[in-house]
Amino acid sequence: MKKLTIIGLLVVIVVACLLLHWQHVKISRFDSDFRQNLVGTWSSELDNMQLTNAIMPDGSFTNHLIFIHPGRTNTYQETGTWLVKDGKIIETVKSDTNPTARTPRSIIGRIIRSDAREFAVRWGISPDVYVWQRIIQ
Repeated sequence: MKKLTIIGLLVVIVVACLLLHWQHVKISRFDSDFRQNLVGTWSSELDNMQLTNAIMPDGSFTNHLIFIHPGRTNTYQETGTWLVKDGKIIETVKSDTNPTARTPRSIIGRIIRSDAREFAVRWGISPDVYVWQRIIQ
């Protein structure tokens, strides 16, 4: 009886390890595919904000932000890097033309969905989902 219990536990441990490894490989493959697909120019709109983000093969980006307020429009530009890891994007802003913004700063976004033409990200603890659409030039 004792041997049967030990064998059962070993089987459970081996199966759990195999499932964890399979999940890791699946996420790594997603990260690699997403990273390759990310290069290009993307646009997003949310409430009074319009964004255009050019992402280079090395993960660096230039983001053009337009905030539309009643009676005025604010335009800013950010530069930094996007790192894709474990199904998440880590954005590090290194420079920002907004005089009130702190740099450098980082935020982590969870990738909700993606394909060749668009992807969606939920940044930090925000309930908002940013949908980015590829700009075909």
